[in-house]
Amino acid sequence: MSIDRQPYDPDILASRYDRQSDSWHAMIQHHGFEQAYERLIARIFRQPRYQQPTGNLRVLDAGIGTGAMTEAFHRCIGRRFEAAGVDISTGMLRAAAARLGQLGMDVSLAKADLTALPYADDSFDVVLAAHVIEHLPQPQQAIAEIFRVLRPGGILICCITRQSSTGAYIQLKWRTHKADTPTAIGWLRHGGLTSVRAIPLDKQSATRRFSIGYVGRKPLVD
Repeated sequence: MSIDRQPYDPDILASRYDRQSDSWHAMIQHHGFEQAYERLIARIFRQPRYQQPTGNLRVLDAGIGTGAMTEAFHRCIGRRFEAAGVDISTGMLRAAAARLGQLGMDVSLAKADLTALPYADDSFDVVLAAHVIEHLPQPQQAIAEIFRVLRPGGILICCITRQSSTGAYIQLKWRTHKADTPTAIGWLRHGGLTSVRAIPLDKQSATRRFSIGYVGRKPLVD
């Protein structure tokens, strides 16, 4: 597949995810994504430049799916935080509400596109984005919108499908962009983020064949 191949129209993509929402979390668990996300977040917060924010923590899961990355964040940080999530799929939002509710989490959910987030500027300390940016026709627009809603000093933690034989299957099935590491880093930097790093997922999980983690920070205001 060429990077020029058009991603799915958002309505078509939402419909595809709606049809798979009932079985999606079982697939996520089977491949070990939750554990991989948790280890990725912990690894990032151990680095001084990305230390966990203090005080009242507001976190947005952009493209929340069934809530796997929000759940991983919850397990990782070990304290309460104010959580929000958006997705274009009604089915995924319903599944996320049920799953995260079982964990006792009160998450504010909204149906929205990443290129038009329904939040004010400087709203969140952390934005999570698991395998969503590469789905969008213009990934840079989503990064710019994430940048807008991040508070100065806020952090984006995302996972993007990697270029590999396993990644190629996902790219063909879902019409995602092919994003090698320099391309993905370029998306984040073009959106205004600094201290951008690629962080391979841990070797303990098959998810390493699928994805690479990335982190970037919104600069502090002088």
